[in-house]
Amino acid sequence: MKKIKYEIQNLDLMDLCNRFGTPLYLYDADRIKRQFHRFVTAFSGVDHRVLFAVKSCTNLSIMKYMKALGAGIDAVSIPEIQMGLQVGFRPDEMIFTPNMVSFDEIKQAVELGVPVNIDNLQHLESFAKKYRNTCPVCIRLNPNMLAEIEDGSATGIDPQVFEFSSVNKEHYETVSDEQVSAWHHQSKFGISLTQFDGVMDLVERYDLNINGIHLHSSHVILNQEVFERGVKTVFEIAGQFDTIEYVDLGGGMMVRHRPDDEAVDLNDLGTVLKKEYDRYCHRHGRKIKIWFEPGRYLMSEAGVLLTEAVVLKTNGRIDFAGANTGFNHLLRPMMYDAFHEIINISNPQGALQTYNVVGNLCEIDNLGTSRRLNRVRPGDILMIKNVGAYGFSMSSHYNSRPKPAEVLVVNGKAKLIRRRDTFEDLVRNQIEVDF
Repeated sequence: MKKIKYEIQNLDLMDLCNRFGTPLYLYDADRIKRQFHRFVTAFSGVDHRVLFAVKSCTNLSIMKYMKALGAGIDAVSIPEIQMGLQVGFRPDEMIFTPNMVSFDEIKQAVELGVPVNIDNLQHLESFAKKYRNTCPVCIRLNPNMLAEIEDGSATGIDPQVFEFSSVNKEHYETVSDEQVSAWHHQSKFGISLTQFDGVMDLVERYDLNINGIHLHSSHVILNQEVFERGVKTVFEIAGQFDTIEYVDLGGGMMVRHRPDDEAVDLNDLGTVLKKEYDRYCHRHGRKIKIWFEPGRYLMSEAGVLLTEAVVLKTNGRIDFAGANTGFNHLLRPMMYDAFHEIINISNPQGALQTYNVVGNLCEIDNLGTSRRLNRVRPGDILMIKNVGAYGFSMSSHYNSRPKPAEVLVVNGKAKLIRRRDTFEDLVRNQIEVDF
């Protein structure tokens, strides 16, 4: 029987583990490029730009690769902006979209020349008082406005735009009530349309230059119908400002983690967007840009986490495969109950057995429960898939364990883009005092 060989760009994954050690974050540049071109092609009918959501994978080399592909940067912190500048992005190739930060960060971004996206009235008023119309600003709208607006009286916006709400579940197809409710109640993001009169008051009092409207829809509920209604909403709002230069539709593009996952077809979304975009441009006699901020769509499938099975045990009911990683390296399964496929790449033809794959932290630390894997032996390498987005970037030093190395495979060569932490890294910023 032919042995199965797991490769990325013709490089054997077992060889890479031997070379770089485990646990190991490994990214495939070809997959990143493929996803980027799929995204660009899907929305080629409109004038658009792609801003990589840096928070999904905050690595300088990944940022440089995105720049080479033609992407800009969506930053949520000043250090992310500084990283972007360090690797060669111009300020106008970035946008700053923070949440619940001090106004000092807004001022720093303006001083650095980076466009700012403001998501609360407090900061918008501070911005208006300081800059008036000398500096353009984008406003970010709250997703849960969809559940709050009952009529258009407060905004002057067609109430039909808002007919999809938490009480109209038929619009959400396969999405559960719990997911919709969770999405709507993430109210710390953006300015609710119930406060839209406050936005307009600031615009009029300070002659604010609103040059962008941002509406971010979570991947939790994103399907074609929700997208279409969201696009209609944001264009309706954009039409109230003569200074609009772009509409930012954020990210939220889901990828499949399980074979039966339903993911929206980007080409269908592209068709929807072009229709509404052309209608907007014709109605207002001007063209604007469409901005996107994908992170998960570009990076998730490109990354795997390779970990070694170090302990096998049973409690009489459950067989455990203990790995030399944990939620300090991959938080999503424990934080979100996220599913990541796990494969035993060392023994791909072994008999199937059911395991709970667990980490090495002094906590409940499930990486995957009730998984059917080819028989796991001590020393086998397990591959955890779809970790390129929000994998390493959410990692920590919990239990005083070092973070893994990161490797990018590009043009058939494996390049180390972050070295594995050492003990010195763990204690570098600590100060020992005498008692």
